[in-house]
Amino acid sequence: MTSKLSKLTMTVAVAAITGTGIASTASAAISELVVTSQRREQSIQNVPIAVSAFSAEQMDVRQINETLDVVRVIPNLTGNNNTGPGSSNSYYLRGLGNSESIATFDPPVSTYVDDVYIARQNANNYALFDVERIEVLRGPQGTTFGRNTTGGAVNVITRRPGEEFGGRIKAEVGSYDRVAISGVVDIPVSDKVLTKFAGYYIDDNGYGDNAVTGEEVNDENSWGVRGDVRLLLNDSVTWDLAVEQLSQEGTNLAGIDRDTPHDSNTTFRKDCGKPGNLDDVMTSGCGMGNDTETFSIYSNLQWDVSFGTIEFITGWRDLEQDFTLDFFPGPGYVIVNQGTHEQFTQEIKLNGTLFDDRLDYVAGLFYMDEDNETDFTDWGFGSLWSRKLENKTENISAYIQGDYAINDQWTFTLGARWTEEEKDIAFTPLAMDGDFINGVEVTADFDTSDLIAAGIPVDQKVSKVTPKIGIQYQHTDDLMFYASATNGFKSGGWNARDDEADKLVAFGPEEAWSYEIGMKGDFLDNTLRVNSAIFFQDTTDLQVPSVLFGTTTFVTSNVADLETWGVEVEAQYSPIDNLDLFASVGYLNAEYKNALPESQVADDVTGAITADPTRSPEWSVAVGGNYRIPLNNAGGDIVLGGDVIWRDEYWTATDNLDPNSLAESTTVVQARVGYENQDQGWGAFLECKNCTDEEILTSTLFGKYYFAEPRRVNFSVRLNF
Repeated sequence: MTSKLSKLTMTVAVAAITGTGIASTASAAISELVVTSQRREQSIQNVPIAVSAFSAEQMDVRQINETLDVVRVIPNLTGNNNTGPGSSNSYYLRGLGNSESIATFDPPVSTYVDDVYIARQNANNYALFDVERIEVLRGPQGTTFGRNTTGGAVNVITRRPGEEFGGRIKAEVGSYDRVAISGVVDIPVSDKVLTKFAGYYIDDNGYGDNAVTGEEVNDENSWGVRGDVRLLLNDSVTWDLAVEQLSQEGTNLAGIDRDTPHDSNTTFRKDCGKPGNLDDVMTSGCGMGNDTETFSIYSNLQWDVSFGTIEFITGWRDLEQDFTLDFFPGPGYVIVNQGTHEQFTQEIKLNGTLFDDRLDYVAGLFYMDEDNETDFTDWGFGSLWSRKLENKTENISAYIQGDYAINDQWTFTLGARWTEEEKDIAFTPLAMDGDFINGVEVTADFDTSDLIAAGIPVDQKVSKVTPKIGIQYQHTDDLMFYASATNGFKSGGWNARDDEADKLVAFGPEEAWSYEIGMKGDFLDNTLRVNSAIFFQDTTDLQVPSVLFGTTTFVTSNVADLETWGVEVEAQYSPIDNLDLFASVGYLNAEYKNALPESQVADDVTGAITADPTRSPEWSVAVGGNYRIPLNNAGGDIVLGGDVIWRDEYWTATDNLDPNSLAESTTVVQARVGYENQDQGWGAFLECKNCTDEEILTSTLFGKYYFAEPRRVNFSVRLNF
């Protein structure tokens, strides 16, 4: 397979560069896609970084309905719902990721909505119900994006209100009694005040069955509403405001074993409507579930001045999450969680041009204040402990990046970001040693003073400058080469899940240097687009979350370094009118380096760190297409499309001790067929995901196995007005 993929990649690259071997008659040019991956508007073909981007139309064609769906089509990206909650995504990009959603651990692959950073992983599976495009940036984001990350960023850009009245509605029914409806309407109040209202609703009974209770599990009930206002105050000032309320209910529970991934789950606890408190769980067996409520405010005030554009970007996000989840059969291991997470971000950004448009620059200030409060109780394996975790983060940073055109072909890039970040943590026991809760004795309690007594710092502060340097060569109008070196980091945190104070150790920052060369080209009269990158990334003091089942211990610490290198190729080809073909290929080589000695790592995880890195498949491939067949007499088009996604095997647990935690290589097929009449503004589609019902292992926890969704078939009707 490796040999075949290498030949395929080489063939595509040679054909692209030489312009031979592919017919170009009756072809249609590929449309330009404008992105803001460098915090200013540019054609994606002029951006000297590794970025994948999809317009709203492309997302529809490739069935990208939520942020988790992008993992199918991005080279060297894997992802899945976290174990337990169905609202949080765990991304691994170029070998860097995070399977831990507790508030003391920041994800190395961050999520943004309209340039507003989403700090918590708990509810980052964003429903794409009214989105202009989505961008995925690969590699460290250490200069222009709101908060430093080492792995990459998923950037969602919503659509602005339109200047004319109109809208669209989509209704859908499908597998597992799924019913979904979404809609949006633009209502311009005047030529100076534009408004838009959007919403969605999903009810899904779930694709799993609990063999003990008979309930259907891994269900979803979610809804969201969003209101936007665009104020065109004058020719120089535009103010975009949005308010959003999202509600997500859903779980991601394990199957009994590898042989029954979706048919059953062995917990005897019931759903009973909403996640319950500890008393409910212990007395009635109720409370299984996950419920997140998110309220967000977005504001972007743009002011065009003589020397550029100033933007004041403000975000407020209030997240409340309650879940009660049983992670083990029989008596079970139950986590009861009630969390509130509030964050405020303020950014002031300036971009413009100088020196007769030879210098493009972007500069800014960023501030974030985040407060988290989490009440959580662990009950199982003969222990019960309950405590409140409070932690706070304050981040202030300044950044600048300039792209200077030395001449018509060569452009030099230099940028840097200064960051100062402070964090603190506090614990309060909710039940004391020797107390009994419904007949069960509390076996562990501690507070902040116990951490201090154990020599564990309860606050951390880090200051860091992360530079970037790059060079860009425009060989022709349609062919560009680039090279860059980029530095990124993310601050430290605490191992906060254990039941003993001396194990709640602090871990330090993680830092990454990425070196990359790339090519972006349009060929054959702009009918063939090929973008590629070769990278080497050195990540030091890697933050690794892990669960050691043999000792039932949670461990998160800086355990080793990680070296990764690889190749990424993305291609799009339109050989004839109405036919679009696309492909992506990723190769990744990941290896741990400089593992700490056993004496410095809790519970001997060193053996795991000398094994293969988790969620780092060597190869990831996606190929597909979309074809429209005009019905000249009847009007409208028949639409045919689909993808085939192949991913190499990879480990789903930090330790490679359980051979069943190895996810075997998988081939996933998705397809769509439909009718669309663009003149009349309606269409109907039959779609399937995982059409061949492939069993896809995504996670392993406590010796239990979690799988991606089985085959789904959906029928939808869309109406534009």
